[in-house]
Amino acid sequence: MNDLKLPLKFRLLHWGVAFIIILNLFILEEGKQIHRYLGYACVAFVFIRLLISKGRKVSHYNEKAKYVYWLMWTAIGGLGITGFLMGLDRFFGNQLLEDIHEIISNSLIALIVAHLGGVFFDAYKNKRKTWLLMFTGEKFK
Repeated sequence: MNDLKLPLKFRLLHWGVAFIIILNLFILEEGKQIHRYLGYACVAFVFIRLLISKGRKVSHYNEKAKYVYWLMWTAIGGLGITGFLMGLDRFFGNQLLEDIHEIISNSLIALIVAHLGGVFFDAYKNKRKTWLLMFTGEKFK
């Protein structure tokens, strides 16, 4: 039985962020203009997601999962800030800033693995199909 609906705007933002992260981490060359612009778009998607979520009670995930989400959103913001700074003349070629950007990027990968692991664990252990939310907008028990 359906017990929750997730609006299309949340799903589009989710998959937009996921697609950009896949492109920027594994396909596009670091430092190229498309990498930077997609990174800024990703930060904007997260910002929009947070704005439209303000005051909305979210009940589709495990209470502990929200910490992973907040850490992922913070990491994306950190990548946007460090990426922007690296593009400025003042910080161009700054090794410390590049190292921080890389550490945040690797942390985001670990958080994504934790996120996906949690989704699979929940589906296996609790026999729930919460993962359907991001595809259909509906969760079935």
